[in-house]
Amino acid sequence: MAKVLVEYGERQKLADMFRTTLPTVRAALRGQTNTALAKKIRTAAIKRGGVVVNNTNNR
Repeated sequence: MAKVLVEYGERQKLADMFRTTLPTVRAALRGQTNTALAKKIRTAAIKRGGVVVNNTNNR
């Protein structure tokens, strides 16, 4: 799954927006989870200026 790169401070804003924790946001942006919440987080991150990059390591 692809990674979504965001600017500094954006992860905290996403966590506050979705009322979740930073580890949840981090896992979603790394493509480690594929839940409904993770999909919403990735979508919001992209709309807020995040960049999708190919993640071939998938760790």
